[in-house]
Amino acid sequence: MTEQQPDKRLDAVLEMLMSIASLDFSSRLTITNNVDSIDAIASGLNMLSEELESNVVEISKLEEVNDNLERFACVVAHDMKTPLSNSISISNLLEDELKDHHNKEVLEYIELLRQTNKQMSHLISGVLEYSRTSFANLQPQEVDLGKLCREIAAQYRSNKQIAINIADKMPVIKYHETALTQIINNLIDNAVKYNDKEICQIEVQCAYQNDQYVISVADNGPGVLPEYREKIFDLFENLNTEKENSTGIGLATIKKIVTDTNGRIWVESSENQGARFVFTIKKRD
Repeated sequence: MTEQQPDKRLDAVLEMLMSIASLDFSSRLTITNNVDSIDAIASGLNMLSEELESNVVEISKLEEVNDNLERFACVVAHDMKTPLSNSISISNLLEDELKDHHNKEVLEYIELLRQTNKQMSHLISGVLEYSRTSFANLQPQEVDLGKLCREIAAQYRSNKQIAINIADKMPVIKYHETALTQIINNLIDNAVKYNDKEICQIEVQCAYQNDQYVISVADNGPGVLPEYREKIFDLFENLNTEKENSTGIGLATIKKIVTDTNGRIWVESSENQGARFVFTIKKRD
């Protein structure tokens, strides 16, 4: 019996390892009084399993909280549409009634109210758009990336202060055309919105690495400080509250689209050296 006992304990250790490998962290090994190497391994596996189980529970709770917050934000945004419309109508009526009174201070207050309503309207629209964004289950189609980028860039052609350069060789990829349009358009719009140079220069490129397409949108703007490179993709995170129509939702929406389709997105930047937003799309056969 004494010779067979270690074998049973080793079998239990192997079963424990298989459980951990299959992401089942509920098992625990019995610690004997032998105080040998098998007991040491068993004790270590128990601690590892407890730690992993605790992390999984915390992540699950965090995801549930995030989901609840997103749903709450959507409901609140939807419910705010009607009173906001009333506020806009009232401010328009006030402006019509007082436009001939030449009271500069009152007109300034009305203009301030108009700008506040406008900002709130953009915020509500952004929240609703974010809550509806999900491309995980849509069927992809062939998209000519170069053509799509050139069509988006054409919208800025009349503005001589914006120069958008699209790489010559762009692939045809399988993706959701609406989603890809939204990503590229938002990244270019973001570069234009926050540009602080006389000429806003934007470079759009695509490379193929490790069975995935790596697409980048680079600009010559103010850049992003290291401590904000993760935060800027969070919902409602807005680093520049002075910018008109800046709600802190655009990059969060982009991240949601990219991660829904098993991709990654990040930003490479140095202060005053511009920013390079990069996202990946896995190749599909």
